[in-house]
Amino acid sequence: MANLEAKTRMSPLQLAIVIASTMVVITGRVTEPIINYAGHGAWLALLAGTAAFYGVAWLMIKLGGLFPDESFAEYLPRFLGRWLGGAAVWLFVAVFFLQTAIILQGASREITFFMFDRTPFEVVEGGLLLVCVYCCLQDWGTILRVVQFVFFTALPVGLFLLVISLVGFRFMNFLPLWPEDATGLAKGALHTFSLFQGYECLLLLLPIVSKGGIRPAKTVAGAFALSGGVFLLGIVLEIGVLTLEGAKNASFALLTIVRSVEIPGTFLERLDTYFLLFWVQGIFLSVTLAVYFMAQALTLLYRYADHRPFVLALVPPLFILGDAAHHIKVFEGLRAAADWAGLAFSLVVVPVIFALVWWRRRRERGAEQARGT
Repeated sequence: MANLEAKTRMSPLQLAIVIASTMVVITGRVTEPIINYAGHGAWLALLAGTAAFYGVAWLMIKLGGLFPDESFAEYLPRFLGRWLGGAAVWLFVAVFFLQTAIILQGASREITFFMFDRTPFEVVEGGLLLVCVYCCLQDWGTILRVVQFVFFTALPVGLFLLVISLVGFRFMNFLPLWPEDATGLAKGALHTFSLFQGYECLLLLLPIVSKGGIRPAKTVAGAFALSGGVFLLGIVLEIGVLTLEGAKNASFALLTIVRSVEIPGTFLERLDTYFLLFWVQGIFLSVTLAVYFMAQALTLLYRYADHRPFVLALVPPLFILGDAAHHIKVFEGLRAAADWAGLAFSLVVVPVIFALVWWRRRRERGAEQARGT
């Protein structure tokens, strides 16, 4: 009989579900930079970004394989030194922190606009954050089961409602398929990071993934394929329904698209209400996992026995920053900071650490062989 109380191990398939749950969330104007830079080639930028960031995830899996029983928050201070290793862990925390503040701001704005127009968005933001924190205060086994439940119930319904919105798609709005500006395409691909942000949790979760069976690299590839497909559907809908200029200027593009689909005389007359109810549950998963990963990284770095104190310590600054981001200049600056921090961690810090570990281990093997001869 399966051990339903297992709290410290997870399968590679569960790892993929967690990775997908951190990524399958589109809030606010997160696709705006991609569409602004890549134009009609936004779908190509998305495909390029999916491949590129899966490459980074694959490198993280390889790095974790060199330290099979430790998370990066444990081996980095020993390998790079206390200060440099700690700085890398704090950069990891900063990436999740900034992105979570953006999600809280975007989600509270959309929920307030479409459902509670007379409620201050701070109330919605605070309520959402408190529910997420309550879940974060549980052990990992409980959090994992909540993630799986929502992933297999709410997310498929939300995806189904998005697919229904394809009735408003106009292929002419999507043409031309191939853009002329290759530079814009490359910039758009870099900005897809804000969609995929969250896969960095691999560095924390790999030590508790059960060995044997399907390799994590394959299941994580599936998570990227699923998330990339959802994001592709979102971009196709935004450009194909709203036109390119409309997609650039729409504040709540996806919800506007879903709202435009009406089936009079049925309970599906206002699809946006139903879509929002299930979409909020995806936001709940993303924020819950992000707060837990930040707290767990700091717990391992400072050798605490429990992650709960760090969860509670993260709540006030998250709420304050999410609330402050209601000003457009603050929001744009926060989004830029989140993208730069994430790209620096994924495209600079992780490859450099992997290269250093590989080089040091190769040198150690060479020294051992020399002593043996």
